[in-house]
Amino acid sequence: MAATTWLVVGRALRPVERIRTEVERISGSSLERRVPVPAGKDEIGRLARTMNQMLGRLQAASDRQQQFVADASHELRSPVASLRQAAEVAQAHPGALPEGELAATVGEEALRMQVLVDQLLVLARAGEGAPGLQRTDVDVDDLVLLHTRRGVEPSAEIDTTGVGPGRVHGDAVALAQVVRNLLDNAVRHADRRVVVGVRQQPDGVVLTVEDDGPGVPVAERERVFERFRRLDDARSRDAGGSGLGLAIVREVVATHGGSVELDSSPLGGARFVVRLPG
Repeated sequence: MAATTWLVVGRALRPVERIRTEVERISGSSLERRVPVPAGKDEIGRLARTMNQMLGRLQAASDRQQQFVADASHELRSPVASLRQAAEVAQAHPGALPEGELAATVGEEALRMQVLVDQLLVLARAGEGAPGLQRTDVDVDDLVLLHTRRGVEPSAEIDTTGVGPGRVHGDAVALAQVVRNLLDNAVRHADRRVVVGVRQQPDGVVLTVEDDGPGVPVAERERVFERFRRLDDARSRDAGGSGLGLAIVREVVATHGGSVELDSSPLGGARFVVRLPG
């Protein structure tokens, strides 16, 4: 009886041992490996499939992190190279640069790096989840009107007649970044007009930002929210953009439990719809 029990239990636990052996071989550089899945549909089989799903999620997260670091490094190389080039020219050929050009170059490129670093910090903070937010009652309509008044002189007319009262419970700084990024994006790509709307609903606030620009093709509407993603036409029109603005919008809105959608505007361009819970 003891021998029979030993054989039966050993055979039943053999798949567990194979799973354990494979898991022991998996490291941070080999997340593509998967544990063997037994043919049966018992608990061990479900355990193996669950572990493979977990490994898939870990691999996807690792790939995104590596791509993010590579993209961030690439974006930072440009202003650093400009600063180094200007400094080397000024050092090797004193007086070659017009008066004030070196200071202007340093100031411009330093501002680019500061904007990029600030955006990276916003993304990192949003990625930490809701505990990192300082939640208070925020009037979204005030954020829209404030940015419209304080923003850089727009190249398009901003219509705020559709902005009504709208209050949510969230992080004022993060939500201000959402409003600023959406408005800046719309102004950059609009031909003549940007229309903004805010309305209170029973379950929260809806913020819409639309423009009369070229719009975004249907196939690209999900990709524009990826980090450092810039469409070819947007890249030529948006000189110096980091490609993080819409990624920040999605991250911050998701952290607040909301959603953001992109579709076509009756004006002919893009229409962003942000829904924030109350």
